Amino acid sequence: MRRSDSPGSMSGAGAWPVLVSAVLLSGAVAAAVAAATLRYGMEPPPRIASVRLAEITAAWTTQAASRGETAEAVRAWGVALEAALDRVARDHGVVLLPARAVAAGAPDMTPQVEAMLSAILAGETP
Repeated sequence: MRRSDSPGSMSGAGAWPVLVSAVLLSGAVAAAVAAATLRYGMEPPPRIASVRLAEITAAWTTQAASRGETAEAVRAWGVALEAALDRVARDHGVVLLPARAVAAGAPDMTPQVEAMLSAILAGETP
């Protein structure tokens, strides 16, 4: 005995267009959700900037040697340099890399680091 296809039934050839439409619609919704997640759900990558660490260190080492700085002064300078690098990186939203590690195209933040280092060593808290 064969069932008759009534207009409201979803059997036979009439089900394929509905099934294909449902699959396409769910794919479109998944693509939209993925695109929105990528666009609005992720932070932008950090920018890269360079700093001429070798130049800063060489200049201070030459001055420190001529003045006969103590080991404690050398350690204090190193701590101040680290604080200056951290502060400049945070204030400008960049990742600082040594200038020798950057081939080209990154802004040079050496003047900002030197200014921050001078302020920290002078006891100022900018």
